Amino acid sequence: MNQLGGVFVNGRPLPNAVRLRIVELAQLGVRPCDISRQLRVSHGCVSKILARFHETGSILPGAIGGSKPRVTTPKVVACIRELKRRDPGIFAWEIRDRLLSEGVCDKGNVPSVSSISRILRNKVTHGVATAAATATASIQAAQLSRWAPPHHPPPPPLLGAYPHPHSYYLHGYYLQGAAAAAAAQPL
Repeated sequence: MNQLGGVFVNGRPLPNAVRLRIVELAQLGVRPCDISRQLRVSHGCVSKILARFHETGSILPGAIGGSKPRVTTPKVVACIRELKRRDPGIFAWEIRDRLLSEGVCDKGNVPSVSSISRILRNKVTHGVATAAATATASIQAAQLSRWAPPHHPPPPPLLGAYPHPHSYYLHGYYLQGAAAAAAAQPL
């Protein structure tokens, strides 16, 4: 039971008979607040049904749940890709306007700005981004190589089952490198 005493299941569409009666009363000139009290339906529900009737001419309820139809057809994606290729600095909202002005889409099926941004991230720039990332990584590697530590020779072969923990130093491998570096330093 709702606040007005009506017995309707919350979250479910209003029965078509009640919807039809709302429209009939409105056409007779009864105010929405009076329709609400008379039929024991909330004022918001009356307003919503009347608004839908004025927009579509239907009293039927809208679909509950489900997903919106996909508007990013391959043709639309190709057009977005071409617009971005021609003008890399174009914004998503500009692409949306161009899709409408060039007749690729109409107001009912034009992708949202966020959908266009997602397409630009995922479908258009993927190959470019990968190439750019590879180039950036190689530049960074070249810059870091100047600061790389000196190359150390490989450790000596194991002489026993349990080598001494400091055997690398004891055998002079690192000492040879240190002595060579010290000898190369000017005094």
